[in-house]
Amino acid sequence: MPWKLFQFKDQAVYVRVLPDGKPIVHRGRVELRYRLGATKSYRAAPANLVESDGPVIPDVEMSGSPTATTSSHVVVREMPDEPATPDTIVIHTDGACSGNPGPAGIGILIERQDEIVEISEFIGSGTNNIAELTAIFRALESLREDERDAHIHLYTDSGWSIGVLLQSWKAKTNLELITKIKEIMTLFPRLEVLKVRGHAGQAGNVEADELATMAVRRESSMNRSRKRSSLPRPVP
Repeated sequence: MPWKLFQFKDQAVYVRVLPDGKPIVHRGRVELRYRLGATKSYRAAPANLVESDGPVIPDVEMSGSPTATTSSHVVVREMPDEPATPDTIVIHTDGACSGNPGPAGIGILIERQDEIVEISEFIGSGTNNIAELTAIFRALESLREDERDAHIHLYTDSGWSIGVLLQSWKAKTNLELITKIKEIMTLFPRLEVLKVRGHAGQAGNVEADELATMAVRRESSMNRSRKRSSLPRPVP
């Protein structure tokens, strides 16, 4: 994510911001650095910031290596830090590809308290990595604006996607898509990205895989929703 110049207690600092220049606030704090080229970040209360005139500065111009705080609100593990409740939005994503590259599709299962959404989308020719990343992006893009503060569990079986999005792995391709996903992730401060084993029979992952495979097989897309039953909601 980019940076912008602010005044902090009468000192010029660079604050990590959204593309529109608004500071990214996580748990009541912003990330700041004291000079261009600095690699160490500090936390500060946004109330102490005064915006200065100046452009939004791309991260590459900061020169310092991106720190874990770039997406610090996103938790990556197999078990959630905050257990699911009836209000938690649970998402499973998967990508499929016939050949690599070849015809590709994505599958998304979104489970809300009162609704289940299934998305099966054919994305044309692509690679497995493109399909996995696109599934994550489409899933977050499908959430409503009033759900930005919701607690979200997003499950993916793509370790590579987690690596390039959240663990500073260096990607040589798909850079534009990766950047777009990182930007949209900042809109969801209670998002937890969770690793699931692929093809291990876990509920949700199985359905997402079937939706992705169906998109490739039919070379068509489908988006449907249905009401949840009155039965207790299973916790992943």
